[in-house]
Amino acid sequence: MRKAVLPRGWHDPVSDITGCTAFEGKDTFKCPNGETRCKFYSSDRFIDDIVHGVTGSNVGIWMIMPGNAYETSSGGPFFRDINTQAGDQQELYFYMNSGHIRTEPWRLGLMGPYAMSTSTSPPSGNVDTSFFSGLSIQGYVPDNQRGRVSGSATGVSSNFETVLHWYNQQAQYWTKASGGSYTSPLMKPGSYTMKMYKNEFLVAQSSVTVSTGNTVRKDIAATPEPSRTSIFKIGEFDGQPFEFKNGDKILRMHPTDPRMSTWGGTYTVGSSSPRDFPMALGSDAGGTATINFSLSSSQVRQLTLRIGTTLSFQNGRPTVRVNGQWSGADPGAPVLIDSRGLTRGGYRGWGDVYTWNIPASALRTGSNSIVIGAVGSKNLGGWLAGNYIVDAIELYVS
Repeated sequence: MRKAVLPRGWHDPVSDITGCTAFEGKDTFKCPNGETRCKFYSSDRFIDDIVHGVTGSNVGIWMIMPGNAYETSSGGPFFRDINTQAGDQQELYFYMNSGHIRTEPWRLGLMGPYAMSTSTSPPSGNVDTSFFSGLSIQGYVPDNQRGRVSGSATGVSSNFETVLHWYNQQAQYWTKASGGSYTSPLMKPGSYTMKMYKNEFLVAQSSVTVSTGNTVRKDIAATPEPSRTSIFKIGEFDGQPFEFKNGDKILRMHPTDPRMSTWGGTYTVGSSSPRDFPMALGSDAGGTATINFSLSSSQVRQLTLRIGTTLSFQNGRPTVRVNGQWSGADPGAPVLIDSRGLTRGGYRGWGDVYTWNIPASALRTGSNSIVIGAVGSKNLGGWLAGNYIVDAIELYVS
């Protein structure tokens, strides 16, 4: 489309590469002022991305994904992909299936229905596509040949979103619970894996079978957290890194962007906030993070360190060093996702959680420190060497 008429992309100007130079692959750019741009920075989570568009003076062109538009895509409710890019022209996308941070096989078949609209303001995502039922389109399943799931969804604090997710090889669906209950979208008949998330952290899993014309009752509850005596916890195990340093920026810029705060750093239990701890650590960039904490004599016993991650790149995983003497064992490389994540604004992967039992002999009464770093492949260097994104860190009595 003509950029002169539609100059603004989604989350403008994050995907506007005009006058900028590619410095990572062919899709990530640095502008003369040092700021970074990438078409991936225009993305939103599928569960939230119902309408996105490009705009100009008193005009906009919008992509609308109503109802079950995503049912034959892949990636689940938290998947994000390209929405817009602007250079010599303005580009608007609905990325249905891609290899970007792919965690499940592609689904094949009818994609959509979806719509494109021209209007002066963002349109509603409620588009009636029922007329498709009279068009003899292969793969289209009308509402009267679908079913639903409903029930209670409990055990997640009201401080977090409760997200329900259903999927099989042919389709995927999701919804958010409200007040401890939920109703699914209309779904194709079949058997589904059912998951429940605390924000984006998996807390329950089950299965359910949907049949034509029926609403099946399925209650689900979060698996209770084991009772623990916590020494400290940094962040929340919720599948998201946004409370950490640079977590508020990573969706829309590269980790080398000058608007980023300095990576690495020191967190002191009792006086620091999660914003003092970096949301990502790398084996060749990003430095290390030091946690300073105190123990009473009765707390000097075996303790367990738990580090949650949301995404790994190039075999990146945590390293642990306690009081400059004891090192945690290498947990081994996580399952590889062969796609850039952190540098393109991605944070959602397998959600690996690592634990180490720290012996009492490595600890002492009074001041203690834990240095957390990263190990991984360094074939490419910088932030393209092994790295991982942090979900939360907790030290507790074993």
